Amino acid sequence: MTLSSSQSLALAGIAWASALPAHALELRYGSGDFDMGMAAPLVSMDATLSVDTLTLAEPHKNLGDSRLYYQFRADYFDSDTVNKMTDFSSLPLRTKLPGVNSSLTDLVADNTPLPVPADYRIHGLNVDVGMGYDMVKTPKGHIGMGVNTGVSTPFMEVRNFKLATANFVMDALDTFDTDITTYKAGVSVQGSYQATPWLEVAGGASLNHQTGEMDNGIIGSGIDMEGTYRTVEVSAKIRPAALLHQPTLKNAFISIGHTQSRWDYDSAEVTTPVGAFNVPGVMDADFEHSSTFIGAGYDF
Repeated sequence: MTLSSSQSLALAGIAWASALPAHALELRYGSGDFDMGMAAPLVSMDATLSVDTLTLAEPHKNLGDSRLYYQFRADYFDSDTVNKMTDFSSLPLRTKLPGVNSSLTDLVADNTPLPVPADYRIHGLNVDVGMGYDMVKTPKGHIGMGVNTGVSTPFMEVRNFKLATANFVMDALDTFDTDITTYKAGVSVQGSYQATPWLEVAGGASLNHQTGEMDNGIIGSGIDMEGTYRTVEVSAKIRPAALLHQPTLKNAFISIGHTQSRWDYDSAEVTTPVGAFNVPGVMDADFEHSSTFIGAGYDF
């Protein structure tokens, strides 16, 4: 398989970050939501699931005394299986099918109860790594700009459709698993301010182009995906050593904050099999992950 330039950059960035000496590590636990939105021929999905997130991060670390810095964040998110409601869309497909004397719109309207219960679950990995340069660097803080890359692998499972009478139209919908792997590359900005000896506030954002593939239980495998990825993070770092006057804790810190990431995918042409027929159409998808976290870290 030949890798695209963004895929090669993403994999090289991940390998580069893993090879760096561990100057600092921060482990976070977060709780939040994962919003899933997808529309394809004959089916649409819009669900919000509660997710737990484990993160290993270094938001900003200078290389020695230079203004160059590196950053990385690896999120693993997972939801419990929950019952949600999904709607099957009746698209304007008015052409009568041969041997049936009805259009797909008529079949959906006549045979599909709306909405339809289903069990949902989402899990996956999202990795961002990058390198930048501090445009402003003082003892009180910094403002830096850089480039970043990474990979995202959200996987969603949708099962247990209740379709007693819609067999002709919805035979394909026993499962609606979707596996997406995208690579990203873009620009980032970061900043921090040492408000007190024990409190540092920080924030960062990035905007990326992403490309990859999607495999879907209904509409097939190897679907090319293009779009944008963006993430925003705000946090506060508290150092107990300065707050409690305990020098033995000088390298330890506690962090609290919030992250939000969004994947917007461009429209893709797909074909949905319905019995002996193939229904062409356009698929749109977007996901959003938000997490409020608490963490602990140590400067080595």
